[in-house]
Amino acid sequence: MKINTKKLKYGTAAMAITIAVIVLVILVNVIIALVSDRVNMNIDLTPNKDFAITDETKDYLASLTENVEICTTVDEVTFQNSESKYIKQAYEVLKKYAAGSDKISLNFVDMTVNPTYAEKYKQYYSGSISENSIVLFNEDTKRIKVISINDLFNTEINYYTMSQSIVSSKAEKTLTSSIMYITDPDPKTAVYLDIITESVVGGNVQSMLEDDGFEVVKIDPLTEEIPAEASLIIVNAPLNDFSEDLVDKLYSFMENDGDYGKNMIYIASTSQNATPNIDAFLEEWGVKVVSGIVSDSNQQNILSGSGGYGFITYIGSSGTISSGDGASDSYTGGIPSETLENPIALSYIRPVELLFDHRGNVSAYSLLNTSETGYALTEEMTREYSETGVMPDIAEKAIPVITLSNKYVFKNNEQLLSNLLVISSEEILNNGYTSQTYLNNGNYFISIVNKISGKENGIDIIDKDLSGQTYQATEAQLSAMRIVFMFLVPGAAAVVGIVVWLRRRHK
Repeated sequence: MKINTKKLKYGTAAMAITIAVIVLVILVNVIIALVSDRVNMNIDLTPNKDFAITDETKDYLASLTENVEICTTVDEVTFQNSESKYIKQAYEVLKKYAAGSDKISLNFVDMTVNPTYAEKYKQYYSGSISENSIVLFNEDTKRIKVISINDLFNTEINYYTMSQSIVSSKAEKTLTSSIMYITDPDPKTAVYLDIITESVVGGNVQSMLEDDGFEVVKIDPLTEEIPAEASLIIVNAPLNDFSEDLVDKLYSFMENDGDYGKNMIYIASTSQNATPNIDAFLEEWGVKVVSGIVSDSNQQNILSGSGGYGFITYIGSSGTISSGDGASDSYTGGIPSETLENPIALSYIRPVELLFDHRGNVSAYSLLNTSETGYALTEEMTREYSETGVMPDIAEKAIPVITLSNKYVFKNNEQLLSNLLVISSEEILNNGYTSQTYLNNGNYFISIVNKISGKENGIDIIDKDLSGQTYQATEAQLSAMRIVFMFLVPGAAAVVGIVVWLRRRHK
């Protein structure tokens, strides 16, 4: 039988090319599988880059010098294929952390398959590590932080259906602050006083501070002493007055044996009973929290459904104050510039008066005011109205909402400060406000806290609202894609086919 050498030649060549292509495809897939954890293989086409991380986080990750292990106790397939766009966004963000630094290792562990995995952390963490946890572990210092997957999101409750839903993602903010926390050689400690209160924001204040990298310790001030190493103490809207002994503890903490350098946050509430001992303490710092309620006569500022006692204000120029020596200090530096113009929502605000600007070694300032059309209804005014039926004259003015006072002493030509931050309503820090990306309540609070506590190494990251986020190509982009996929790609394939056919025909 005569062998057709021409067919054999081109048949062998075709087979060799086919085998080479198959081998190449396999190699490419193997390489992609190996580098996918270290190289971002996805393209984020969402308008606001919802699945990306900020340049600030990228720079921080690139600067890491300690080994960090991130372990998510849910299997990767379940995480990746979740029907929730927020879970998917969190998954993509986690992958970008591993890709952003060779100091970070990312593991997904199915606790139903490997239920004893968490025991490796038992000597470093006394709490419970269960399914849907995220463990961040500094392998060099053995410091650990355990969060829930739910901590990556802001949620709100529908009080009609009593159902909870995710309103925005704080995945990047939470993960970055957690890594900062476990790699910080000297983390700031905040003490939350466990007291009787009707305020519902205690857990939210605690979680905001923890997200910011504080180590928050809750104590019963009646039976426990305030830890000496604490830099910040939170007094959240006590329902009843403090005893003189407890007020003395606050004095001792803030004076710090004459070294000062401490901070306190006092949050007021319209539901509080009379608090003469607390009031006397505040007045020494130049602040008087009056019984009553504040509103705004400008209807454009009123929040719908608030009965007139919910309204908005803007930081504006009141975000900058002058300290006692005339220097200018900004307390808005921690707010991302793209959200600086967002309003702050206020509701059930108690009137606040500044008793003095400067007296002795104490200075008092207003950081945030209502608009110029704000007004206060004090208890005396309400009583007068009920007795006479005549509404007292209402004076419209900018009323302090958040104030800052400091006591200072000079030692060795150095000014040592203790700061008292007064917030005139617990509602300012309600999760319903702090979780909204179009409001500045949470950003401003954390910005002030970081400033007064000297914690300026944080990264300001905006929460992401993914509701209704879909990729919408412009008409120009659609036209370009039509040209590429309808004409260029088929045309290129046709040209290659014709060239191959012509070459084979003439050989």
